[in-house]
Amino acid sequence: MTVELLEQYGMPAILPESFVLIAEVAAPEDEAEALFSKAREYLRSGCQEIWLLFPENAIVIIMTADKSLIFTEAETVGTQTILQGFSIPVAELFA
Repeated sequence: MTVELLEQYGMPAILPESFVLIAEVAAPEDEAEALFSKAREYLRSGCQEIWLLFPENAIVIIMTADKSLIFTEAETVGTQTILQGFSIPVAELFA
């Protein structure tokens, strides 16, 4: 939620666009294609960065408008466009 959106729409409100950073945790029954489709819809509606978390495989996929990155359990994942400088080991996300 940005300050600009709060000023424009107030609280609480139904916003006409997505949050700028969204994390989606995949459940075992989720289909990958459906998750990617939802992520693309978030990007079309104004989201700048999406984290898809796959706990069963300890994988994080970050999607932005111009790239997708995959991080495994042995790596450290970091924001690409939002919250510059934030990072966390993937293993910690799923601990």
